[in-house]
Amino acid sequence: MVLNLHFIKVSAVIPILLAAFSPMASIAQWTALNSGTNESLNEIIFPAPDTGYVAGANGTLLRTFTGGDQWTALDIGSTQHLNDIYFLNTQTGYVVGDSGLFSITFDAGEHWNTSYLSPAESIVLSSVCFTSMLTGYVGGRSDIQEGIIYKTVDGGITWEETFTPESLFDRDYKRIVFPTPDIGYALTRGMCIKTIDGGDHWFVTDTALVSSGNMFSLLEDAYFFSADTGYIVGWYNGFNGYTVNGGENWTDQMTSNNQWYSIDFPSRQTGYLAGWGQLMKTTDGGHTWEEETSELIANNSIYSMDFTDDNTGYVCGAGGVILKTTNGGITRTHDFGISSALQVYPNPTTGLIHIEMNRAIANDRTPLYIEVFTLLGEKVWQSFTQIPASIQLWDLPKGIYLLTAMRPEGLYSKKIILY
Repeated sequence: MVLNLHFIKVSAVIPILLAAFSPMASIAQWTALNSGTNESLNEIIFPAPDTGYVAGANGTLLRTFTGGDQWTALDIGSTQHLNDIYFLNTQTGYVVGDSGLFSITFDAGEHWNTSYLSPAESIVLSSVCFTSMLTGYVGGRSDIQEGIIYKTVDGGITWEETFTPESLFDRDYKRIVFPTPDIGYALTRGMCIKTIDGGDHWFVTDTALVSSGNMFSLLEDAYFFSADTGYIVGWYNGFNGYTVNGGENWTDQMTSNNQWYSIDFPSRQTGYLAGWGQLMKTTDGGHTWEEETSELIANNSIYSMDFTDDNTGYVCGAGGVILKTTNGGITRTHDFGISSALQVYPNPTTGLIHIEMNRAIANDRTPLYIEVFTLLGEKVWQSFTQIPASIQLWDLPKGIYLLTAMRPEGLYSKKIILY
């Protein structure tokens, strides 16, 4: 099916918990920006360090040229919900939304050409990706709740439906990424599909996302370093996994049982994972993840994230929220040089933890008062013990906890992951 488009031109917890201990200080560098709207904001993108765009409900489209200090509402000529936004370069960008809305700008958002893929059908477009000025893809669902992907080879003037696998779980293609012009991936419920011929044909990769009770993860976002290596994340049955062989196998990192909506790597080693009231960070290319959930993150529903460098990033979500960080969202506690004295291993762990201190402190036979807290500040374990020590946390649910060790000179802390 080929669709001809006629364009319409329009104008353009934990920090609170630790603050109670005087030897410690915490840093939580997220700032709430004034978006000027209360609409739900679904996607954020920064094609340049100071230039960003946000797409949201009821035709909401915002732009900043000042790194988020001021946001201007843009007129896209529609009040349809806008679900995704993508910029090929600083000038050329694309927006998709409900009712098959597709819009394109060639002047950094000053003017938009808006069209609809199929006015006769209730098509919802959830994702957009272009690999060149002429070749692009949009994905979403049809009026019968069936996943669809369309391709254009003339810059969005005409579109042709591609051949996607038929499946009971083929519901809505929420993200399309092309690490190379020919190799691309698309995400839907419980499936990651792949193309090796520029989107003409798609096949299912081995996502292996079935858990007990056949609860599939609703896959939302992806980041690929290359044609073979990348990450996908989802929610409902929270999934954070990676592949190194082009999707033949996916490894679930089981960072926590959460709802993951967005993943971004501003560099090969530094990456971020955002979910429902949670943020995690990696500094080793995704091999390990550390909890970095600040109060502003925890208290807001975050849907999308984009970092312009390792430390500067933005998130958006429900109620018109836009947050910015300039230090990588760090919430780790600092004890002015003594936290390195505490050694906790293995970490992550299934429940058995060994605790040691540096030699100078370990030679002091003063017992340690050890406590374990949830991220909400609930104490779930406590004991006085001599060092070195081993503790067993088999009975605690899987997740991320804070272990603290109290001594006369101060408080030591480490985050631990139970899996």
